[in-house]
Amino acid sequence: MSLTVNSVGENPQQPSIYAETFIPDQLIAGNLKLVSQSIQLMAGTLARGAVLGQQTNNSINSAAGTNTGNGTIGTLSLGATETFGVFTLVATSATNFTVTDPEGNALPPATVGTAYSNAEIGFKITAGGTPFVAGDSFTLNVLEATGNYILSVKTASDGSQVPSAILAGSTDASVAPQLAGAYLLGEFNQNAVSFDPSWSLPALQTALRPYGIFLKSTVSAADPS
Repeated sequence: MSLTVNSVGENPQQPSIYAETFIPDQLIAGNLKLVSQSIQLMAGTLARGAVLGQQTNNSINSAAGTNTGNGTIGTLSLGATETFGVFTLVATSATNFTVTDPEGNALPPATVGTAYSNAEIGFKITAGGTPFVAGDSFTLNVLEATGNYILSVKTASDGSQVPSAILAGSTDASVAPQLAGAYLLGEFNQNAVSFDPSWSLPALQTALRPYGIFLKSTVSAADPS
């Protein structure tokens, strides 16, 4: 690693003046006591003020390796045996993949284009325009529902369709889950929150109210005292 050396003579400082202006985001919109806690944000690059929902059902996250083939994996399902962790799928040819469970056990191989189902996991690998080659891979991360949060989508079915928290700080969980802070109770400026397009603002206001989260249309600049 190269080191950049800056030359500094005597009395390097010069007379100067500057000003800074603090511009609040005005997310907080009232005097109701805030209640916050640490959460696990599971996905997405979300800004402060994002409306979150809590996952209550077990879920599966899929990811492709640096593949030559451009096929996809989908139709994900949990087996009767609840096995949590990362399943690894590795191509041995254009049409066949080995399957290894989170404990390192080899499961029956998977065939491209055929639904795969056993006691631990279910999925389907679909071929793309470019065939798979040996070494192409997918991972399936089976996550136990332990109060994880994601952006609330009204049409979701994993529990997160119920909005129940406001993200307290911008967080990037696009690569891996991240520890973040969230508000569970308070008054918030409806113009400073962000939410999935599946929600309308009136519907969101109603859905958040039972959780002690109130979206308000205006923020007064008056001294609250």
